[in-house]
Amino acid sequence: MTPKDLVEQYYDNLVQKNSVWPTLFSDDIIFADASMSINQAGREAVIKSFEQFLKTVEDIRVKQLITENENVCAVVRYSYKNSEGEELSQDIAEIWKITGGKLSSLTIYFDITAYRRFIGA
Repeated sequence: MTPKDLVEQYYDNLVQKNSVWPTLFSDDIIFADASMSINQAGREAVIKSFEQFLKTVEDIRVKQLITENENVCAVVRYSYKNSEGEELSQDIAEIWKITGGKLSSLTIYFDITAYRRFIGA
């Protein structure tokens, strides 16, 4: 499976919110945002972080994938709904690193302040 195929498989399963997407992570995956206000290391910590995030996600749409060797950049539109029933959409750049056929690193670029304000964090 190519790095692009792996990332596509990840998003396909993430959209379904099933139990497959976490199996694509390496044991030592690192997840951070550009400002490092999110910084998780290890499969269990990253899964826990994603599970919290997915509670607010209504829709996920991959707009573009750019690949270079073991690196994949995804531009993804996330649509959220907060506890008040309000909706927000954000386009997020997600930079993946693939090692040994597993997702080993993810750095995301988005407006975390707007997201946290929206969900009331």
